[in-house]
Amino acid sequence: MSSQQQFFFLGATGYIGSQFLESAKHDAALYAKLKEFTLVALVRDPESAKAKQLQEVWPGVVLVKGTLDDLSIIEEQTRNSALTFNAASSDHEPSVQAIVRGLQTRSADHANGRKPLYIHTSGLAILSDNSRGEKVPAERLVQHSDSTFKLEDFPPTNPHQGPDRIIHAAGAQTENPIKAISVYPGSVYGLGDGISPDATLFRVFGSVYIQTGVAGTWGPGYNALSVIHIKDVGVAFVKIFKLALEGKAKDDYFIADDKAEPLVMKRFTEVMAKILHAHNLLKDPEVKPFLEAVTNSFGDFGWGVFGGNWQAIPDRLKAEGWEPTETAKLPFWDSLPSEAEKFAATYKASRTE
Repeated sequence: MSSQQQFFFLGATGYIGSQFLESAKHDAALYAKLKEFTLVALVRDPESAKAKQLQEVWPGVVLVKGTLDDLSIIEEQTRNSALTFNAASSDHEPSVQAIVRGLQTRSADHANGRKPLYIHTSGLAILSDNSRGEKVPAERLVQHSDSTFKLEDFPPTNPHQGPDRIIHAAGAQTENPIKAISVYPGSVYGLGDGISPDATLFRVFGSVYIQTGVAGTWGPGYNALSVIHIKDVGVAFVKIFKLALEGKAKDDYFIADDKAEPLVMKRFTEVMAKILHAHNLLKDPEVKPFLEAVTNSFGDFGWGVFGGNWQAIPDRLKAEGWEPTETAKLPFWDSLPSEAEKFAATYKASRTE
């Protein structure tokens, strides 16, 4: 590939994005391919500590100032890029629309060339059964496979559905074609190697518990979520990028999770509550369902993500030799106490600075 081709990256300093860069650096074949591109990263502040770290992690990166709401910038950069990777947000529909517009324009501008490639980080909550936290008998829980599931099999109100339908409608078009791949990690946990090493999972739930003063669940909290270690997610993306850049990615969907013991919301909340209470961040450690005032603020999205079962089988990645080795080494329930402790200590420190 020409050295003048551009790789546009949204979320390069984030939890998943920065882990991908570290994982890519440890794969000689992919690293060599990616260095043929000029990496252009969208960052909020090119002078921030994270942006400066990114320049050290990936020398030669070009920083473009902007957020997901800067749609004209996103569309322009995507139009200029042979490869676009979105690890920033799976639910920011306007930015996804801007990406697709840019890709389609690029496709039209290079009608005789290779289709522009878009790799999108989505999430397994797209498969939620919307059980509203109720206990579902084991024989009724479905392990979905990426070799068989279709977006239209699930309610359009499920999390991530809007952007994913936009992406794959564009990928199916014959006029101004693009190659679009969605990747669906389970609940991502673990300490990463990247610029943002701490799991989003703990920041989101820990903050909600502290701000509401309640260790709450959506409904009774018996719903179970697939889990995957962040380092296994990084390696999964390495596999997918290599397939895509070699023109061997025939599929448009890849699941990245593990059949390890899942995250059950009630049990997770119980552990978090005890630790937050011990740090004087939560007055009452009793776990109880959130009141409607809380759940209504998250709408259908909250019930889909936090109140449903979503479990799946990564058949396509497994067929490519991917194994979630880090998840096996450090299962979620073993990692949970230390990650919760780290969140609590960091949260307290941030309030005393």
